Formats: sequence, structure tokens, C-alpha cells
Amino acid sequence: MRVPLDYDEPGSREIEVTLIRVRARDSPTRQGALFVNFGGPGVSPLGMLPDLALLLRLSPSEQDANIDRQRIPREFDLVAVVPRGLPGSAPFTCPQPLPIPAWLDSTVYLADWNWAGFVRDTRTFAEGCTAEPMHRHMGTYEHIRDMERARIALGEPRLNFYGVSYGTYVGASYAATFPTTTGRIVLDSVMDYSGTFESQFARHAPARHGLFKRLALERAVANPAYGLGTDQEAIMRRLTNMPSRLQGPWQAKVDSPARLAATLTLADWARDDMAGWQTDDWQALGDRLLTRAGTHRFSNDTAIDGEIRAAAIALASPLRAGPGARSDLSAYYAVVCGDTPWRKDIGDLRTMANTIAATYPTGGGAPVTVGLICRHWQSTPRPAASMASLAQAPAMLMLQAEFDPATPLEGALNAFDVSPGSRLVAVRGMYGHGVFGMSATPCAEQSVARFLLTGVLPTERFSYCDYVPSPAVRARRDEGEERTLHEVREDLRARLADS
Repeated sequence: MRVPLDYDEPGSREIEVTLIRVRARDSPTRQGALFVNFGGPGVSPLGMLPDLALLLRLSPSEQDANIDRQRIPREFDLVAVVPRGLPGSAPFTCPQPLPIPAWLDSTVYLADWNWAGFVRDTRTFAEGCTAEPMHRHMGTYEHIRDMERARIALGEPRLNFYGVSYGTYVGASYAATFPTTTGRIVLDSVMDYSGTFESQFARHAPARHGLFKRLALERAVANPAYGLGTDQEAIMRRLTNMPSRLQGPWQAKVDSPARLAATLTLADWARDDMAGWQTDDWQALGDRLLTRAGTHRFSNDTAIDGEIRAAAIALASPLRAGPGARSDLSAYYAVVCGDTPWRKDIGDLRTMANTIAATYPTGGGAPVTVGLICRHWQSTPRPAASMASLAQAPAMLMLQAEFDPATPLEGALNAFDVSPGSRLVAVRGMYGHGVFGMSATPCAEQSVARFLLTGVLPTERFSYCDYVPSPAVRARRDEGEERTLHEVREDLRARLADS
């Protein structure tokens, strides 16, 4: 689809963006198009949209929570506009990748000379990105107008929408900007669109560390089979004193007692192995850790022993290739840094790094790194939709897991407060990012399906229900299918975790 590079400049040159569509399978009952955005920013829908359609279609019909869900890909075309800067649409790539490898965490490497390096490298990266003129035309402001162009081109009278994570900001921005053509809007794992990206990131470290304590630390000390003892402070000392090169990549992945036990055991082995190192031979270290993990007895409980071993193998395997640089996130930073203002100065961000290290050690340094890059971005924030205009748009349905570290419930409630008439369904006891299609929780699955199919919202403005995990599924594949329902769901779950 051809769209203006700059919607506010008459006669602006045109660029191309790509649309992907999975057609409704039952055309006699077709209701229209359902636009989808999987978040990020910068998550491509090219592989995920067909998987979402497959997930909905493969839902086992014998489960009451999923009967209506199967009707969605039969009655709606699923449509996504590939955001600018991603493969398939007008390209944008920073001249050089961010020169900070994944293991170099600003909340671990706290020395002054390390901090000076973080500041220098993020400034160089940001200045290189903003030297490319395309960065000024890649935000939510442009994307929702590209969506509106697509709606018109497809002849749809209303834009129905399902968005996850940052996709909820997209959906709310569209509704606030184009309230008269807004249809049924579902916002899943809600970003706090009442504030800024900076305020959203400020919640990450406390939420992630709180989740670590609930999911891993408290469960590990409650069960002696994990072999970590009952002293939480002693366990935290072991975790924060592990080799620095492993803290960044490993600490953020500790989401279970088995992974906590595996992390601490492998860290002890690695510390002994690395004593006296002359070269950083990470492949050799990874091979040695894998060999030892394959024969070590981690627990006298057979089931827990297997869980810890599997976690240890997952942690050690990437070391065989060596800790690498971060993947290209050009489109991500163009949106995050350019959409809303960033007010923290370098001193504020240094304080944040020290606070996370001391108080939320498993929170990770991403908020600091992103903050530094966006502080150096030096770009006037794009016009933003006035969320006050949501009062003129149809009510939306919002969906939230109680324990979501990426878009915490606290922020979702702030967004809920500026969304008059909308409904929020929170799933009590659910962890993770992305709710719809990821469980058999009736209030979540049925509420979304009913609303998309009929326009009927839950009666109560705010409701809770208990998480119900997806049932065990058949190992066999349906005829003609290459993957099982479980495999499709887990693929989507893994990709949504990065959105």
C-alpha cells in the first residue's frame, strides 16, 4: 500500500507499507476485518498473524471457553499493517548496531569508567540513528494513519482491533484519533497509555524483581528439594555475587525455583572454571558446563532433578556461541524515543542504575539503557493522540494478567482510568505477557470472543477471575497441520514475551 511519508505535509512523497491478511474462512458469516498489532514496538506480524489464526482455529471445541473463539477466524479477516521500518515496509536501520553486548548490564557494571562507556556508546548510537531522516516518520502517529488508509482501501466501515502490549497504545491512539470509525477494540496486556514510555519503563525493574521473588525465590525456600536452604538473603547474595559476565544474561531469566537452582549451581561452576582465565573462551566454558550438567545430580527428587537439569542446559547452551551483541532494534528505538518525551537526565539515570542494583537486582538494566538512548535521541516528540477523546469513542475491552512484568497491572489501571465506559477483565494468578488464547480462563476467553463476535461487553466495569491453564492437548496433529495447538501456542507465547 502506498502512503504519504509525512501526513502533515501536502504533496509529501509516498512510501510503501505491507499489509498481511488471513481471509475469513466462512464468507457467508463474515463480519468484517479485525486489525491486529502484536506490540514491540517493532514486532513483525508477518509470521505471527497466521499463527494467531491457526491458534484460534485449532482451539479444542470440546472446551467451553474456546467454542466462540474458533468463530473469530471464520467471521473476520485478520489484517495487520507491517509497521514502518520492518521488513516488507519502508526500511529504517540505524547505521551501526548498539555497541553494548547482551551481557554488559548497566546495573551490574557500576564503576565510573563503565558508566562513561555506557553514556558514550548510547550517545553515538542515538546520534547515528537520528541522522537518518526516516526516523521522524515511524511513530504511532504515522502507524495509526497507515491503518486508517488500510481500512479505507479494504472498504471496511469500522476498524475492529486486537492489540497486545505496545499494540494497546496503538489501539487506544486510533480510537482517540478516529472515534467515529472505531469498531470493537480489545486491548491485551495494557500499556499505560495515560503516561509516557519513560513512565512505563520506570515500572519494569520493580515488577520483574517482584515476580522473581514470587515465582522463584519464595517457592525455592519452601521446598528443600531444590537444595537452596531457607535463608532468602543468603540466596540473594549468591545471585548478586555470581560472575559479572553471567549476571545480565542469566538473572533476568530466573522465573522458577528450578531455574534459580540451575543459575546458582552453574554460576559456582563457572566461577571456579574461569579462575585464571587468559582468554574469553565462552564456547569452551559452555561445553564444559553442558557436560557437567548432563551428569550432575541436582536433587534427590527425580522430577525436580530433571527440571533443574533442563534449566541448566537452557542457560549454558547459548554460551557455546559466545555472548553476542543485541539484535537490530532500530524500529523499536525510533518509536520509543520519538513518540513521547524523556525527561530524566544522565544523573537521574545513573541513580536509577544504582537503585535497581541495590533494590531490584533481578530487574535488569534495560530501563537504564533505553533511557540513555532516548535521552540522546534529540528529536521533538511526535504529536500524540489526546486520550481525553476516548470519551467520544466506543467503549473498549481491556484484558490483563495479574502478574505481568512487562505491562504491570498498576499501569493498566492508569490506562483504564482514562478510558470511559471501557471494561477491564483481570486474570487472578496469571503470570506472563499476552492473555487471550493463552489459557482456558472462561472470563477472559469468553469475554473477548463474545465482544468481538457480538459487540457485547461484560456487565461489570472491572472484574477478576481465577486463572485456568490450558488443558493437556493431544500429541497428534490434526490432518494437514504441521504443528499441534500446543506448539503454536508456545511459539506465540515466546514471541509475545519480547513484545
